[in-house]
Amino acid sequence: MEQSQKYPTIDWTKNEYYQVQRALEILQQVVERESKRHEMTQHLTPSMLSMLEDEIIPMLSNELDCDGGPSDDEICGEPPMTADEMHTAAWRQHQELRS
Repeated sequence: MEQSQKYPTIDWTKNEYYQVQRALEILQQVVERESKRHEMTQHLTPSMLSMLEDEIIPMLSNELDCDGGPSDDEICGEPPMTADEMHTAAWRQHQELRS
């Protein structure tokens, strides 16, 4: 008989990205535990296990994978201007138009 499993707690002080990463880790642990069980004693249905292994976990992993893809600078170009930079540029333009 399996020993009781302590369920993970949620740290609500962390951001949502962290929560999704943690959910992925939990799903991976579920699949690992479930694959060790005999087919007749598994808790999940075969279709649920297959969906986790073939669809949900790979999709979440792909979304969370930051290393392989282009950086934010490559995707977006220059970082956006701050509010202070926008106001300074607008003030300069205003001053130039008034002169």
